[in-house]
Amino acid sequence: MNGIRGIAAAIGTLALLAATAHGTVIVSANHSDYTPGPGQDLDNIRMGVDMSVTGGLATFTFTNVSLAPEVSAVIKEIVLDTQDNDTGAWILWAGTVLTYTDDVKFDIGPSNGLPGFGDDIYDRASMVELSAKSPPTKRGLSVGESLEVRFWTSLSDGSTIEDYLAAFGGGQDSSEFSIGFHAISAGTVGGESLSGAYATTTVPEPTTTALLVLGGSLALIRRRNRKLAL
Repeated sequence: MNGIRGIAAAIGTLALLAATAHGTVIVSANHSDYTPGPGQDLDNIRMGVDMSVTGGLATFTFTNVSLAPEVSAVIKEIVLDTQDNDTGAWILWAGTVLTYTDDVKFDIGPSNGLPGFGDDIYDRASMVELSAKSPPTKRGLSVGESLEVRFWTSLSDGSTIEDYLAAFGGGQDSSEFSIGFHAISAGTVGGESLSGAYATTTVPEPTTTALLVLGGSLALIRRRNRKLAL
């Protein structure tokens, strides 16, 4: 009976982790001309990106989700790829900024690149840039603030941010560097600026991790049952 309960618990863990696999993509800072202070890490400055598609319109939500002890970083610019250059297919077009408040105001236009990344995240034809209105320390995204932007899209209704990334395929123009940000006033680097760009990693996705957890749980259950049978 305990073995059955263990299997059920492991399957429940798998289902929970799998359910959260489709969610926010986190883009962390990974470039600065300045050295982080003692006990600080560039990785603490983060931007969360969500996307939903309804009626041929993709709504993106960008949120400053920086981690403590970082509290002062303000996201000034956000860049986003809109076309798969390998196929010529447009993924997004005709963007509109939806958020327009006293604290969060952005313009949208062609991108002029991202500090520290050169040609990796610069494509005049298909990269768009969301730029905070002046003063950016006030109008940009402080920790906890969000910006919504909407585009017409070729992605099907119900698509998520993961589908957006997958739409670039695996050629020369992959999902690598398809999303990025430039932040200023970051306490992590003494009040200076830094940048972050989406990069693929070898870290297991939530579903992969769940399978590993499930496999480990089942192995423990089998070993326990063999001992009880002796």
